[in-house]
Amino acid sequence: MPSLDVVIVAVYLFTLVYIAYRAIDSLEDQAVVYLDQATLRAQLEEANLQDLLAIKVPLKGRYRFEPIPDLSLMITNASEFPIYVDWDRSTLTSFAGRSRRVVRVTPSMNFDLSQPQIFSVIAPGKVLSERIVAEDMLKRTPEGIMQVAIPLVDLAPVQMLPEDKQLEFALRLVVRIVEPGRELEQDMVTYSMVCRFIAKRVPWDAGYPWKRKKEA
Repeated sequence: MPSLDVVIVAVYLFTLVYIAYRAIDSLEDQAVVYLDQATLRAQLEEANLQDLLAIKVPLKGRYRFEPIPDLSLMITNASEFPIYVDWDRSTLTSFAGRSRRVVRVTPSMNFDLSQPQIFSVIAPGKVLSERIVAEDMLKRTPEGIMQVAIPLVDLAPVQMLPEDKQLEFALRLVVRIVEPGRELEQDMVTYSMVCRFIAKRVPWDAGYPWKRKKEA
């Protein structure tokens, strides 16, 4: 083979190896965060609410260990009576187990944290969609407007977790519902549902065949 051809082949192979190296080197571990649906479903069934109330918290599939600024909450009322959400008795618990009052994010954010929050009412057959934060995340600007100063969850600690470990945070949601089998709003009963969120580290090669074969 002429010397020029050898050089061309060598450069081509080196380029392929370099591109493959950079591609692998650019891959990163990620965090997965999800709602423990089984635990929530068991609570609803225990309270006989599985056909009356649905709770969803949309989350991204995976995160790059970035902070989660807030939670989006969707509550569906499938009953024949209004459902009331008690924000002041609802709480958010951090990775460290610290419990804080839930605050509903409003368009104006012009409110006083020392005052009680108004219940949200979900009409029969309707869906309530809200963004929520914890009380200690808020800071008042010089103009008197509340703004979110710190994230709800910082996923940085998840990056240091072993594959078989996890961190948890939780939303304790308090609602008032007309007791099943009754028809008067005076018969409302208070329920507390815990939405448990699990955060894990996912290695960059978790989905590759050699990784699945090793785990099997």
